[in-house]
Amino acid sequence: MEHRIDPWLILAVVGILAASLATLHAAGPVLGSGLLLRQALWGALGLLLVWALSLPNLSFYSQFAPFAYAASMAGLGLVLLLGEDRGGNRAWFALGPLTVQPSEFARLGVILMVAAWLGRSRSQRLSLQGGLMVAAMVGAAVLLVVLEPDLGVALTYLPVAAAALWIGGVPARTWVVLAVVAVIGGAILWQSGLEPYQKERVLTVMDPERDPYGGGYQVRQSKIAVGSGQLVGQGLGQGSQSLLLFLPAQHTDFAFSVWAEATGFVGATALLAAYALLLGRIGWTALAAASRHGLVLAVLVGSWLAFQVVVNIGMVLGWLPTTGITLPLFSYGGSSLLSTCVALGVVQSVWRHRLLYS
Repeated sequence: MEHRIDPWLILAVVGILAASLATLHAAGPVLGSGLLLRQALWGALGLLLVWALSLPNLSFYSQFAPFAYAASMAGLGLVLLLGEDRGGNRAWFALGPLTVQPSEFARLGVILMVAAWLGRSRSQRLSLQGGLMVAAMVGAAVLLVVLEPDLGVALTYLPVAAAALWIGGVPARTWVVLAVVAVIGGAILWQSGLEPYQKERVLTVMDPERDPYGGGYQVRQSKIAVGSGQLVGQGLGQGSQSLLLFLPAQHTDFAFSVWAEATGFVGATALLAAYALLLGRIGWTALAAASRHGLVLAVLVGSWLAFQVVVNIGMVLGWLPTTGITLPLFSYGGSSLLSTCVALGVVQSVWRHRLLYS
C-alpha cells in the first residue's frame, strides 16, 4: 500500500488555520485587513511545506541534521549582532517589509540534531555523559535565545530537552543533577536575569488583583473576554473586549481570547479538539515509526507543540504567567507558523515511512 500523508493531521491543521483566519477577519476593523492576507499566504505556504518535507526519508534528515544545527546556531548568533531591535529584544532579521525570527526555526534545527544523535546511539539508555550532551546541545541554543532576550521562545526549547532525556532513558542521577542545575539556574534568573515587569507577571498569577491596571491588566482583560463568550459566543467581530481594544496582543499572544469571546464554549472546545487531534496523530506517528530515529523526532515535535499549547491556554486563562508564548498555527506570525509547518512536515516523513499503516 502506498504511504500517504496523514489526512487526520492535515484536517486538524486546516481547521486550526481556518479558525485563525476567521479571528483575524473579525478583528479586521481594529487591526486592519493586511494581517489576514499575510496569514492566509503563510498558511498556504505552510501546507505546501508540510507536503514537500514529508517526501524525503529519515536518512536525509539524519544526514542534514548537523548542517541544520550549525545554521541554527549561526542564525542565533548573527541576530544578536545584526538583528532588528524591537522593544529591547534583538530577535528579528528585517528583510524589506518582512521579518524573520531565527529562534523559531532554530528550534527545529535542535530537534533534528538531538533526534539524529539519539537515533545513532547504540545503547537504549543514555549514560550520564550522554544526558549532559543532550542538555548541552539544547542549552547552547537556549542561552543564545535568552541573550536576545526572548524568554518566552527560550522556554519552548525546554520540553525538547526533557522529552529527549526521558525517551533516552537517562539514569536517575542525571535527573537529580539536572534538577539541581535547574533550581540554581532559576534562582539566578530570578535574582539577576528577570526584568521587574517579568517578575510582576509571575507574582500576578499568585495574586491576580495585585496590579489590575499594570502587570495583571492583560490577564484580567483576557479572562473577561473568555468569560463573556459564555456558551455560543458574541459572534465574530462582535466582542466588546476585542473591538474596543481592551484586550492587548489580540492577534498574537491572546488570540485564543478573541476566539473564545466570539464563539463561546462551543468554539473554544472545538479548537481545543483540533489541537487534541493534531497532538494525538503525532503521538500515533511516534508509535508507528519504523525506527528509533523516527520515534524520537515525533516525540520531540509533539512535546514542544503540546507544551506551547498548554502554556498559551494557561496564560490566557490566568493559570500561568504571561510569557509571550504564542498558540501554534493560530496566533498571527509568519516565522511561528512556517516553523511549525516545517516541523509537521518532518513528522509526516516519519508517517510516510512508518512500519504500521492503514
